[in-house]
Amino acid sequence: MKKLMHNTIVSIRKIKTVIVALAFSMLSLTIYAQQEALQEEGTVVKLSLEKSRQMAIENNIENNIAKEKIKIADNKVAAYKTNYLPKISATGLYLFNDVTFDQTIEGGQLPTFLPDGMGGAIPDGGFAFMPEIPLEFAFSNTYNAAVKIEQPIYTGGKINAANKMAEKGREMAQANVALSEIEVMVLSDEAYWNVVKVKALIESAVQYKETLEELHRMVQNAVNVGMSHRKDLLSVQVKLNEAELNLARAKNGYKLAVMNLNHIVGLPLHNNTEVADDFEEETSISLLPESIDVSDGIAITSRPEYHLLTKQVELKEREVDLARSDFLPKVGIMGAYGYTSGLKLNGSRLVNGGSLTALLFVSVPIFNWGEGRNKVNEAKLERTVAQMKLEDTQQKMMLEAAKAINELNEAQLEVQLTSKSVEQAEENKKLSKDRYEAGMETLADYMESQTMWQNAMSAHIGAKASLQLYKTKYLKATGQL
Repeated sequence: MKKLMHNTIVSIRKIKTVIVALAFSMLSLTIYAQQEALQEEGTVVKLSLEKSRQMAIENNIENNIAKEKIKIADNKVAAYKTNYLPKISATGLYLFNDVTFDQTIEGGQLPTFLPDGMGGAIPDGGFAFMPEIPLEFAFSNTYNAAVKIEQPIYTGGKINAANKMAEKGREMAQANVALSEIEVMVLSDEAYWNVVKVKALIESAVQYKETLEELHRMVQNAVNVGMSHRKDLLSVQVKLNEAELNLARAKNGYKLAVMNLNHIVGLPLHNNTEVADDFEEETSISLLPESIDVSDGIAITSRPEYHLLTKQVELKEREVDLARSDFLPKVGIMGAYGYTSGLKLNGSRLVNGGSLTALLFVSVPIFNWGEGRNKVNEAKLERTVAQMKLEDTQQKMMLEAAKAINELNEAQLEVQLTSKSVEQAEENKKLSKDRYEAGMETLADYMESQTMWQNAMSAHIGAKASLQLYKTKYLKATGQL
């Protein structure tokens, strides 16, 4: 009975194991299939502006390198902080040498002395015999083992300066990551709005082609009934061919724009990516100052470039302290406990035991031919150069912010003007069509009105895309991105 129960339990366990294995296999296959599906060219990924920024930042190599440099800086800070703590180390020494040093102290008659009562001695005329003393030193199988602890007390500020430099390096690495992310966002926005622009250009080209196709049918009917000359039909056909070519170019441009966006956000190049935004609604920017004079109050101190240069100046300040510390007094202590055995004298071990050692170390530089003064002056000059670069870059960033405001104002004005041009071109196209159908306008004038409308639409679409990109550049220049 027990054997039967045991076999039953074993069988149940085997069945459970098989079921678990099958479940994991199915799960793995499902995950693999999902991953494969995401890599297929037909996979549709719809991106918003924020999503494309996020994906671009996550997949940008330079940004990932900058993040790794923060980890490097963190380790460097942690390493330099250990210089405040005592260092403990162990040492060992073993010596084998088969050379034996022999030396004999000669014996002989030695004079004897008596005290003179004044603390001295006078010879008493007698002699004492001293025999020869043989000495034999052997160094083989001599060893020493010791544990020591070292603690700096004062290093002229060297440890403190090195720690502050490491901390500034970490802050610079963090500012570099922020700068890298902003640059990636600008690159991503440019690619994103380029896709939106080309998509809108395709829609405009399709509408223009459909208008020409309708005109072609009208002229064809007129030719068929003898109301129009065949050369008019050929003229429309030429325009229609141009429209088809422009539409093909716009579609190819869209494919390239999507490929470029895929590359930036980290998707396969031929992935079927769509953008969530369009130019259906009129774009309006409300963050602009009313005039360029207001830009004088824009604070560019929040920009990572400014932080980076500020930390560079502070780093150079710490380098001055570090250079000065090399020529200041240094104080430290060391304690050690060791065990030594070996060094035989006449066959007997001369040293065989442990010992405790304490050491106070003081070093005071006295004269170095002006080396210290020159190195400190060199570090101060480098600090001055860094400060000059900061001031120069600050002015350039103010100019960049002023330029960004001008460009954004101009871009918004261009959107407004091109919008009016589109309205006027549409009205002109409608009037021209009515006049053409009434026989009051030539076919060439009618087609010219359509071309003007197409050009106005293209300019308006380009202005909208430029406005969005200039908005991103404005936010970057003013430290708001």
